[in-house]
Parts: sequence; structure tokens; C-alpha cells
Amino acid sequence: MAQGFIHPGALHTQADFDRVKEKLANGEEPWTAAYKFFKTSPYIMTVDDRHPTPVRRIVRGCGAGCPWLPPGENTDNYGTPQDNAHAAYQFALEWKITGDEKYARKAVEYLNAWARTCKDIGGNNNYALASGLSGYAFANAGELMRDYEGWKPADFKRYQDFIRRVFVRNSLSFLENRAEGHDDHYWSNWGLCNVLCIISAGILCDDVWVYNRGMEFYKYMEDHRYGESIHMLVYHLFEDEDGPFGYIGQMHESNRDQSHASMAVALAADVCGVGRNQGEDAYMHKDDRIAAGFEYVARYNMWQDVPYVPYTNMEGGYFPEPGWGGRGVDRPCWPRIINYYENVRGVEMPWGHAIMMRHNNGTGLDGGGGFYGGGGGYDHLGFTALMCSLDPLTDKTKVPTKLGGTVQYNGVSTTRTEVSNIPKGSQMKITVILPEDEEDTGKWSWDDDPTCKSNERELTLETSSVIRVRYINSKGVECTRMYSLHVEGEGTPEGYADVYAKVNSVEIHDSVIYAKKYANVILGMNYDGFTIREWKWERSTDGKRWTDLRTNCNLLEIESVAKTYYYRVTMTHPSGATIIKNFLVEVAEVDPYVIHGNQSQPGTNLVLEKGSSFSMYGVPTSILGKLPETTRIYKWVVGTDTIQADTLTYHLDEQGNKVADLNDTLHIKSLDSCFKCKLVFQRVAESGAEAKSVCHFNVDAYEACTEDPSSEDSYYISNEWGAYLRNTDAQFVPYAEENDQDYLWRLRRLSASYGNRYMLFSRTNSKMHLSKDGKMMNGSDYANNSFNILRKCTDEGVYAIQRSPAASGGMLLPSEDGMLLEVSQAPCSGFPFRIVKKTDNPDGMEEVMAEMKGEEAQLISCNRHGNHLAVEAQESGMLKIYSFDGRLVKSVRCTAGKNEVGLPVQNVGWLLHYVGTSGRTQGMKMR
Repeated sequence: MAQGFIHPGALHTQADFDRVKEKLANGEEPWTAAYKFFKTSPYIMTVDDRHPTPVRRIVRGCGAGCPWLPPGENTDNYGTPQDNAHAAYQFALEWKITGDEKYARKAVEYLNAWARTCKDIGGNNNYALASGLSGYAFANAGELMRDYEGWKPADFKRYQDFIRRVFVRNSLSFLENRAEGHDDHYWSNWGLCNVLCIISAGILCDDVWVYNRGMEFYKYMEDHRYGESIHMLVYHLFEDEDGPFGYIGQMHESNRDQSHASMAVALAADVCGVGRNQGEDAYMHKDDRIAAGFEYVARYNMWQDVPYVPYTNMEGGYFPEPGWGGRGVDRPCWPRIINYYENVRGVEMPWGHAIMMRHNNGTGLDGGGGFYGGGGGYDHLGFTALMCSLDPLTDKTKVPTKLGGTVQYNGVSTTRTEVSNIPKGSQMKITVILPEDEEDTGKWSWDDDPTCKSNERELTLETSSVIRVRYINSKGVECTRMYSLHVEGEGTPEGYADVYAKVNSVEIHDSVIYAKKYANVILGMNYDGFTIREWKWERSTDGKRWTDLRTNCNLLEIESVAKTYYYRVTMTHPSGATIIKNFLVEVAEVDPYVIHGNQSQPGTNLVLEKGSSFSMYGVPTSILGKLPETTRIYKWVVGTDTIQADTLTYHLDEQGNKVADLNDTLHIKSLDSCFKCKLVFQRVAESGAEAKSVCHFNVDAYEACTEDPSSEDSYYISNEWGAYLRNTDAQFVPYAEENDQDYLWRLRRLSASYGNRYMLFSRTNSKMHLSKDGKMMNGSDYANNSFNILRKCTDEGVYAIQRSPAASGGMLLPSEDGMLLEVSQAPCSGFPFRIVKKTDNPDGMEEVMAEMKGEEAQLISCNRHGNHLAVEAQESGMLKIYSFDGRLVKSVRCTAGKNEVGLPVQNVGWLLHYVGTSGRTQGMKMR
């Protein structure tokens, strides 16, 4: 049953590759000449010497610098992803055509490197061009490689997440939230390249909502003047007896210049080509309006006169006549266009054909990236003569019929083929309609229901589906109409979310909040996606029954908090998918304090060296809590045991006045291990009124410099980001197996005169070591550039790095964006690193195939985001998480689909074991 996207199915299908291979085997033209030309690509000719050069942030529009971006990421580098994406695409083409795995391995090397490294796109508004042009190229390269057995499923899943996170996120940002100005502020190419990116990514990620949303901007935005929408893209129609279907059409960028008008032709042809490969003939939309635009641009660039009207945008820009700049240009797209119209539709495109045959010294063969220099030379993937050429259509009457029709559900009726946000379980009726002059042959079939032989179809829509109906017309030509139907709530938000809170303006990144009574509290969720339908906040006393607070923004302000409540925030994506986060705001009538070294500080958290002594106490804050007549009961609880309990009231001073006894102190003489304790404070007023408050104290213990330098090298990994500290530049990057040596460090212990501290040396260059500022250096200033390694006294395997006294102390910490090391002069407050000795498989995740039972298809795929694990399950079941020594640390029941699982405390790694309801099992190892 075909209820999904066709794969491969963006710019090319398997049928395309089968045709090319057959034609090459027979030595037929133009395929043989086109393939010979393709083989002259600088990428193909030098494949063995090429390696990916991924960047963390793609930047376009900054010139010499954008001060709002971090140093090192604020100058233009968009040529690098264009180069790498086109390389990967061409390697993928060569593999699909020849089966030579050398090219497959190289393509996957490129795709994995970018998925592990690249996190975002920046710049001025030109970021949108970087997202659209690089994004569609990367998505198409990935789509071609998805069936390569040498691409691990976990790596392919990471690549899908990369495409969604970096490119879908930024391309949707442009399409949905254009910079201030009118609809037509941007020329058509800005929107077209982002539409092409979105629909290609939707296919790659099997996301019906994403695909539909992209196509909507091309086909349906009649209420707007967006340049990429077909009614504006072909700006004005002129009757013309020589034009295809009787018209030629002035395009949105025709009066600008011809280089950009031709770019719009190529991008629009690719958009239509992607749609057609999925069964949706987007060329036919609006009575083949795009064909009129194609022929208009071709005619003018073949130095022929064309009719025109002035173009004026809503901001007053006036362009009176067709632009002369770049006249005579052509782009690598015309074979796709001409072969469709002349060899599928039987429609002559004389000027399009002429401009195609003018290409490449009259051969009609087009190239791709690397053939046309920089700039616009990487705007299109090209090679359409090789991949899109068809046999000539000898009988011009044997052409497909244009299929129309309606989709009906819940009282809604639409003629659109892409329909989103349909309620789950809706009763659907699809009616396909033939043109008035077409005689119905009755030869209908539906891919997902072979029993249906009618042009009408009824179904219950339980999940998002791509449904195709096929019709064989009176000339024996098969015609296809595709319906992509999205169910409300299905999809994956392209952004990440985290929560924060502020108590009296002090920010806390936690979901459990302790606040004084009558404090002002702000709860919030940061979501870095750009498309949001709504926010919803709710409150509960027990975490089960919720009251809507009617607040539609990402934060909730609570003035003068007086009672403990649970709060829940829900972010709803336009697809209906949600991200839900919970808070617990505990209101306390005591202020907690910790004492160490005769210094008292507010709070409940402390990090101390093993063997230290310290104290904890609480002071009542409410008026009733401070009255001498009030009874104050303090209970200190560890686990379930009360280790100290005191009841306080008052004492008399020298004058006989009552003085309230306010605080009770717990003293710990020697900290042997990490210590957790709960203070339960109860106050009983003279009237009998009671109130209870709870404070949770957490004191972590560490041992300093207990690591034994040995022949084993180690990885230094950020706990929060899961990234590896690279020994060439001291940056945190995702692990890539092919660069394993770049992440290894060797400890060297110094003598007692240097406090037995350590230096961290690079295993790539033994002369280089980590400096006091978290950079790489070559020198012998041991006093300043040595460190104490602090190990937390648990089996979590987590550490902190403390600078030497000569360097003025302080800690080395990962920067806020997780990319670099930075210095903090505050005392140690946590353990942000894992130190893992080299093993055979230090990658973040690998499948343990020996534990697979039953069918070989994956039961689950996982992605880690900080302390949470995103688990996508094919069927419901039980997930068990074990430590490497075999201890069961967590069990979670998962449902079919997407689940979010909180990971146990940081450890060297975990073993995951999933048992599905069918009895199938799968094991995974995670570090």
C-alpha cells in the first residue's frame, strides 16, 4: 500500500536512474554525451582528494563582518556549503548510475560531516538565500543516498534532523515571517529557492505538513503578492499564437534583469519537477501558466522582442521595461523543461528548445556545480540533459489528461491536492474530475486501495498519508493525481525548546522552582523555531487536573506567589504538533542558607571537596513565622529518615521580652560523598493555623587530581551538548569517526612544586596543550597553564576543570552556546565534562545488531538533546535503560510514534533495550 512519499523522489526518481542506465548501456544519445560531460566535473575527477569542510554556522550577507554574530562565525562563508552540497550530490549521482561504492562512501562522508557540525544559518536578510539554495541541494543529496546500505540508520536520522533543524527552520522563517515590508518586497527567487528547499526537505523527512506548506506558497497564495506564487511569478499574460497553450507570460523578475529572470525559470522548473516526481503535475497548475513564463524568458534571451507591461511593486519600485542586464544568459534547466513539454505533453516550446540547444557550444548539454564558476554557478544542481532527457514523443495525441477534483471532509470542500490539519479520524471523500471533453474510460486505480476502481474514494483518515490515483485515458496514457493529506497534530517542530524561571529577577534554568512566599515569579519556555500557532498555560494543584490560565505567550508572570502549584506550558506548532513542559513552583516560608568556612550564603546548593565540613539552616520569612508565639518545627530528612528534629518557639531576653527562636542548623563534620537533604519546616500559629514548606539541599563532593595519567588517551565531552573537545583548536564539535585522533587528549601530571596539577596535551600535535584561557598554545609556562581535575564523588563519571592559583583560579567551562571554553571566576558549582578513555566505538550512538530479534527493521531510533532522549518507536513497548555495569536505572513505557525520555544522571554511557508489543526487541549503546 503506497501511503507515503516516493523515494527517491525529489529531483530524481528510481525510474530516472533506470532509464539513464539503460540508455548508457545501449550507447544512446544524448545520454552518452551528457554522461561523458558529467564525468569531467572537477568533483568527480578528484573524488579521492576531496574531503568535507563543514562549518558550524552558515553565514551570508555579512561581507567583512556581522557584529551580532559570535567571533569566528560572522563573515560570509556560504560558498562552502554550496561547494560541499554540490559535491555530495554529484557523488550520489555517480553512485546511483554506476553502483561504484567509492562515490557512495564519499557522499556519506560529506553528509555526515555536515549533520554533525552545522547548527544554524546567520547573516542579514541574505540568510534566506543561503538556506534555500544550500538547503535544497543538501536535501536532494540526502534523498539520493537514503537507500545506501552503508549509511547507518542512526546517521540518516541525524541527517534528517540536521535538514529540519538548520534549513526547514530558516526557510520557513523567511516564508512565514518576511522582513518588514510589503509582500512583494522580495523578488521571486528569494521565495522560490526556499519553497524548493521546503518541499525537498519534506520528502527527505517524510513530513507531509512540511511538503504541503512549501507547495502552498507556490500554488495557493492568491491573497498575497509573493513573488514565488504562480499568479505573481508569471506576472502578466499576453495572448500569443506561437506561445504554448496560446500565451506567453512576463515573469516577476523580467523587468529586473535576465540573469535573475532565468534563475527563476530554473527554480520554478525544479519545484514543478519535484511535484511531478511525487505524482502531482505542478506544471499544469493554473492552466499551465508557468509554461507561458518559460517561453517568454527564452524568447527574450534569444534576442527576440516581447510584449511587456511596467512592473511596480507596493513600495514604489518602478521597472518600466524588460531588463537588459545579463540578456542572452541561460541556466542549467532547459532540458528538464523541454523534455517535459515536448516529449510528455506534446507541446512545442520553440524558443525554449532553441535556448537549450545553444547551451555548451550547441550540444544542449548542461552542467552543474563546478562548471559555471562562483556566484550563480551553484544556484542549481543541473545535469538535466543527463537525468531528464526522454525519447521523442512520436504521437502528439498520446498525452496525459489533466485531472481535477475535490477533497471533502467535515463540511469542508477544497480543490487543493495538498490539505493540512485535517482532524484525525475524519471521513474523507475524494472525487477526481475529468475535463469536459474527456470521455471516462473507467480505468481508475488507487495505489493504497487496489479494490477501488472508481474516480470517487471514501476513507477514514487516521494518519497523514500521500495517496495517488491513476487513470488511463482513451489514448492509453497513464495520468496521476497525488493527494498529500496531513492529520492535525502530526509532524515535528523544527526548533528546540528549553525552560527557565525568574524568581525576583534571578534566572533559574530548572523546572522545579523554590520561591519565597509573595515573591514575583516568571516562568518561560524558549523555543527557537520561527513558526508558532499558539501558547497555552495551565495550572494544577496535583499535576492531574488543569485549569486554563488563558495566556497566549511564551512566559507567565506570577505576582506575589502564595501557594505551591504545578504549571504547564504548551507550544503548538502550525502542524498541530506540540511541545509540553511542566513546572513545579514550591512556595517556602523559609530562606535556606549554607555555611562553609565561616561564610554563610543563601541557597541550597554547594560543591565542596571530600572531607569538608559545612552547615545548613533555614530562616522563616513570613510575619506569622517570625512571631514569638508561633511554634516552628524543623525536620531534617535524608531519604526517608529524619536525622534531626527540633521544635522552637522563643526565649526571654534580659528584659524579659519574648524573642523568637528562628533558625535551626544541621552540622556535617565531614563530607564523605554527595549529600542530599530535605528541610521540612512547619509553623503553627497561636490560632492553630498551620503551613508547611520544604527546601531541598544538595551538596556535591569531589576529589581533586586523582586521575592517573596512563598510556590511554581520553575524550573530553560536554555534558550539556554531547560535543567533543577538539585538540586542534579547543572547540567543541560533534564526534566524527574519521577524525577520531582530533578528539584525543593525554594527561601529564606535574611535580609537587606545581601542586601535582595536570596539563592537557593534544594527541594530534604533542607540542600543543590547553592554555589557562581554554585555547591551544605551545609553551612551557606550567604554573599558569596547568589544572586541577575535580571528579564528582559518584559513578556518573563527570568532572570539572579548575585553573591554577597562578592563573588567578576559577574554572574552565563550556561557553553558553556550547562551542568554546570560557573562564569563570566563580567557585566550582557543577561538573560540566565527561572524561571517557578511548574505546573502539566512542561515537554518540551505535546499534548493537546482535540484540536484534525477529524482523530486521528498526524498532526505535533515538536522538539525544542534552539530558533528554527523543525516541521514535515503530510500535508501543517498554524501554529499559542500563548502566554499562548491568544495573537497571530506568524503565519507561513508550507509545508508537514520538516519545521524550529523561535520561538518568550523566554517566559514561547507557545500554538501551526496547521490547515491542509484538515481541520484537532492539538494543542500542549510547555514550
